[in-house]
Amino acid sequence: MRLNSRLALIAAAIFIVPVTADAGVRVAFADTQNYAEADSRSPAVRQDLRTFLKRLGGQLPRGTDLSITVLDISLAGFDMSTRGPDNYRLLTGATWPKIKLRYVLTKNGRAIASGEEWLADRFYRAHAGLASASDPLRYEKNMLDDWFRSRFASYLKTGN
Repeated sequence: MRLNSRLALIAAAIFIVPVTADAGVRVAFADTQNYAEADSRSPAVRQDLRTFLKRLGGQLPRGTDLSITVLDISLAGFDMSTRGPDNYRLLTGATWPKIKLRYVLTKNGRAIASGEEWLADRFYRAHAGLASASDPLRYEKNMLDDWFRSRFASYLKTGN
């Protein structure tokens, strides 16, 4: 009997589904075929940005939901992949990252913030302390991180 109880507890522990911090974060990509450049239409780019935005949104307090729709993306740099099989981007002062998005922040089902914005970082090459120099989307993620912290700072600190 004791062995069966332990087995039942182990089996229950295996099948418990953990609740993730980003459960209240939804990220969608609208009309990707109309995005400014082909690289930004890539499923890998969208998945990487989706994961990153969900991680950012996971910092919001419980009962707060964030819905983000990405409307357009222009990655940092100029696409040089037509010159060979590898995906290279030439970074210049005129090729900064830009992302257009729409967001709605709700608390307990009631909208408390919303908007549609063009994010752009003209000085993307000057930022020190980027997460990973090997991350191909480091400039876009840095820009999104700055936007998230400035846009939702009061909600992160106070839980409003």
